[in-house]
Amino acid sequence: MNWIVLGSAALLFAASVAILLYVRKGLVQYTTQLVYSLDAVLAGEAWVDLREDRETLNGKLQAKLCQLNEVLEQRSEENLRQRKQLEAIISDISHQVKAPIAGIRMYHDLLSRQGLSEDRRAAFLAAVEHQVDKLEFFMKSMIRMSRLETGIVQVQPKRNSISELIAQAVCDVALKAEKKMIDIVIDGSIEDTGSGSEEMTAYFDARWTAEAVFNILDNSVKYTQSGGKIIISARKTDFFVRIGIKDNGKGIAEARIPLIFKRFYREPESAGVEGVGIGLYLAREIVMNQRGFIEVHSKEGEGTEVFVSLPAARS
Repeated sequence: MNWIVLGSAALLFAASVAILLYVRKGLVQYTTQLVYSLDAVLAGEAWVDLREDRETLNGKLQAKLCQLNEVLEQRSEENLRQRKQLEAIISDISHQVKAPIAGIRMYHDLLSRQGLSEDRRAAFLAAVEHQVDKLEFFMKSMIRMSRLETGIVQVQPKRNSISELIAQAVCDVALKAEKKMIDIVIDGSIEDTGSGSEEMTAYFDARWTAEAVFNILDNSVKYTQSGGKIIISARKTDFFVRIGIKDNGKGIAEARIPLIFKRFYREPESAGVEGVGIGLYLAREIVMNQRGFIEVHSKEGEGTEVFVSLPAARS
C-alpha cells in the first residue's frame, strides 16, 4: 500500500514539475516576445505581426502594441507638421519685420546727418513714424491671430443685430474710404423682408465678427480705385444670414482666389498697398470658429464680391 502511495506521489510530483517547466517555457517565450515587440515600437519600426491568434495572450499583446505604434507614429507626424508650420510662421514674421526695421534704420541715419534742412527733417520724421505705425499694426495683428489660434480668446456667439454689425464695420473703415472718395452703400436688404419690419439677426460674437467684416471692407477700400463704390447687402436663407460686400475694384485672378486667405499672402502687384496679409486670414478664422463660412467671387478688372455667411440659429 505504501508503494502505491509513494508511486502516486512521485507521479504527482513529476506532473507538477512538468507543468511548471511548461509554464516557465511559456513565460520565457512571452517575455521574449514582449521585449522584441517593445524594442520594435521604441525603434519606430513599421512592425506588424498578426500571425498569432487574436485570442491568445501574445495575439492580444501584438494587437495592442500595433495600436500603440500607430498612435505614436501619428503623434510624431503631427509634431513634425507643427514644427514645420512654426518654422514657416517664424520665417514669415522675420520677413515682414525686416522691411520696417530697415526703413527706420535708414531714416535714422539720414536724420543724424549735419546740415539737414527742416523740410527734409520733417519728411524723414514722418517716414519714420509711418514705418513705426506699420510695425505696430503688424505686431497687434500677430497678437490677435495668436490669441485666436491658441484659444486664449474664444468667440462667444449669441443673437446679435446684423445692421449694428455692418454699421460698426462701416464706421471703422469710413475715414479710409472718404480719403479715396469711395462711396459705401448699404442697400435696403438689411431689413428682414421675410418677417416684416423685424430686425435681421444671426448668431455671432459681435466684437470679433465686426473685426472680420471690417478686414474684408478694408481690403475692398485698399484695392478699389479712387471714386469707386462698395455695396453692402444682407439676405436671410433657411440656415444662414448672408452678408455681401461688393466692390468695383481691380478684382482677383481666379487662380489666386484660394490663396488670398493664406497667412501673409499678398498679391504680387500689391507691393505699393499697405498691409501685411493677415486681415483675410483672420476674417476666415473668426467666421469659421462660429460655424460660418466665406465665399469669394471675383473677375479681374471688374471687382470682387465677398459673402460672409453667419448662422441664423444656434447650431
